[in-house]
Amino acid sequence: MKTAAYPLGQLAILVEGQLIGDSGLTITGASSLEDAQAGHISYVADPGALLRGEQSEASALIVSRTSLTSTKTVIVTEDPRLAFSKVLELFAPERRLPIGIHPTAHVGSNAHLGKRVAIGAGAFVGDNVVVGDDAIIHPMVYVGHEVTIADGAELHPQVYIGDRVTLGKRVQIHAGTTVGGDGFGYLQAEDGHRKIPQIGTVIVEDDVEIGANSTVDRATVTATRIGRGSKIDDHVHIAHNVVIGEHCLICGQVGISGSVSIGNFVVLAGQVGISDHVTITDRVVVSGGAKVWGDISKPGIYSGTPARPHQSAFRVTAAQQKLPDLLKRVRDLERRLEELEHR
Repeated sequence: MKTAAYPLGQLAILVEGQLIGDSGLTITGASSLEDAQAGHISYVADPGALLRGEQSEASALIVSRTSLTSTKTVIVTEDPRLAFSKVLELFAPERRLPIGIHPTAHVGSNAHLGKRVAIGAGAFVGDNVVVGDDAIIHPMVYVGHEVTIADGAELHPQVYIGDRVTLGKRVQIHAGTTVGGDGFGYLQAEDGHRKIPQIGTVIVEDDVEIGANSTVDRATVTATRIGRGSKIDDHVHIAHNVVIGEHCLICGQVGISGSVSIGNFVVLAGQVGISDHVTITDRVVVSGGAKVWGDISKPGIYSGTPARPHQSAFRVTAAQQKLPDLLKRVRDLERRLEELEHR
């Protein structure tokens, strides 16, 4: 593969930054400060990393005005991390599946395929499916009947999309993920557990990304919904009837129980667990490992088990550290009281 190369001046225009130094530099890669080589560009996120940037092999740095250096050619921006992400897009290898239907793929009856659609080897596309322009269905993907896939969506290998699911524009679903599997619904009867049919669907709105090996269950009768722009990590479970708002971040190994409602711009850190029928308002951050047992009605940072405002949870944790000494004092007081009563 031919190595990409860009004049530094072009990168400065791309990130809307101010170039200070050698504008004639040619940049052949983007790396971290530790891995940078000659010809690479990296970034300094804060002044504390400036020395590492100056000592790195990088030919140029993206910096903020508080992290200027005279030892390197720099591009000055308001947000170096954001600017660096734009540069990374230039150097990301583009390996698009060839346009067309692979001979080993199956496309059902009455399927409507848009322009420049790619369907890979061994993929299954059911009856009455609608696939928008520029959509990509990688090898070994299963797309059920009556599914709608909007323009620019991409389904990576071994993804399962259940019947009647709707995927919005530019949705990305990574390998091994299931969207539209049966919800976990049972009634306990005298002779065992009676299954409740899950006849609803899943709606994934525009610009959502779902990581590898995650599961999104279909609703019982309505729709499990993931709002526009939300990003979901690997190994996340979203149960039936859940509604997730717009631009949420849900990190790895989060478990969301049935009928939970989550607002906009909510962040759930790794291994957060949420009980069923809980409502979380907009702009809430739940710290890693926390367990949400009840509604959260005010924006803020929450942590602990059960989840509570972070400062309150911190005080509880601090108090717990004192419990061994406190228990020792109580036992000592009990012993002394027993001696006094004996006298």
